[in-house]
Amino acid sequence: MKTLLTIQSGTSRVTPVSIARQDAAVMDYLQKAGVSHANVVVWQVNTIRWGKWEQGTLAFADGQEAKTALWLECRIFNEEKELHLTRQKDQLTGRLVEDGAGEATEYVDACSRFWGECKAREAGWMTLRDDDRKLSLTVPEAEGTARFYGLVTRNYIGIHEKTAQAGYTDYRYVQIASADQDVKGDA
Repeated sequence: MKTLLTIQSGTSRVTPVSIARQDAAVMDYLQKAGVSHANVVVWQVNTIRWGKWEQGTLAFADGQEAKTALWLECRIFNEEKELHLTRQKDQLTGRLVEDGAGEATEYVDACSRFWGECKAREAGWMTLRDDDRKLSLTVPEAEGTARFYGLVTRNYIGIHEKTAQAGYTDYRYVQIASADQDVKGDA
């Protein structure tokens, strides 16, 4: 991964997407889009679920099926692409963002730390716990060993058409990564 919080240059392409709100339709689209592996986060009516897309299968930390009929929003992402969909009646609509293709762009990567410390790793999953607040979250296992983990986002820089001011015009999820920091105090 590139350095966080610095302006980077690259290319990016955004493709509008509309697919049926069905498990098979989502998995078929991922295969056609060339996504071989990715992290998944889904917002449902009653919960937020983390999962993985690997070898043509959606697997979730809770061990349950995808249940796309209950999805309100989802982000399926890796370091190269993100499929971001929201529920629109019987469809899931949104966009596929692909880095490394398309038009020239500038962006800034940032990492937002999840609450809780990594307390367990098992079978490709890791559990983050905030013992004081009695909260836990199970997410796909990230590379390396760290105490804290966070979500890396890629924030695209653009010019607002009406105000001509530069700022972030879009963003996408990139990966789950270590959020440990070396803190060096001044003496």
